[in-house]
Amino acid sequence: MSGAIVRGEASMMVEVKAATDLGLKRAQNEDSHGHWIPPVADERSRRGVLIVVADGMGGSRAGEVASRLAVETVLSFYREAPGVDLLEDLHHAVEAANRAVHRESAAHPELSGMGTTCTAVVLRGADAYLAHVGDSRAYLIQDGRIRQLTRDHSLVAQLVRDGQLTPEQAKVDPRRNVVTRSVGVGPHVEIDAEPVPVMLRAGDTVLVCSDGLHGVVADEELKAAASNADLAQGCADAIRLANQRGGPDNITVVLARVAAA
Repeated sequence: MSGAIVRGEASMMVEVKAATDLGLKRAQNEDSHGHWIPPVADERSRRGVLIVVADGMGGSRAGEVASRLAVETVLSFYREAPGVDLLEDLHHAVEAANRAVHRESAAHPELSGMGTTCTAVVLRGADAYLAHVGDSRAYLIQDGRIRQLTRDHSLVAQLVRDGQLTPEQAKVDPRRNVVTRSVGVGPHVEIDAEPVPVMLRAGDTVLVCSDGLHGVVADEELKAAASNADLAQGCADAIRLANQRGGPDNITVVLARVAAA
């Protein structure tokens, strides 16, 4: 469990808590997560808070390597970026992660073909920005409602969009773990990078998680966990629910709550 609080611009504070769990079926945890809060007040106001979740894939321990390397690269690249355009910095950070994972895969035969999802979010005052690849997700809980901010890059999600599967069928389809985009598998990857289309307000919570959580826990249940006054307990509640549903995959959740300063 990890967490921190940062004051941002527009008289906002952001509290961050995170947790990860092996689940009940996997021998190792191939999820990684991290966040960056600038240590200097002026820089915090200018750069915001960065959150990253990655869910690795590949043989042996390659998935673990891919997700860890992706998170580390996004964090380090964003920290060193100029900060003139936050969305551009975030986009370039995920591009850098793709290059780093692909380069490592090419250099080590035992890691060949490894890849990872990557969902990165920056919160600064009332604004939020996303860069996303794969089927990890970001949600916004606002005014008692939960809204999925990312679009899954997965086979079943595409089949749902094409009208060939219902959302209910997609949840049990045996192809539900097949992603159509991932960081590091190729030298280049298409990244969804965009501002969140709504303004953040005090009381809002952003949830970022791997599919080990959202694949077995319904959105309304995620909303309930993310709405807990104690964010650490909210993370624990979310992981407990996923394990109660069989814990078929690694589970990672990050909660970030906006509050008035």
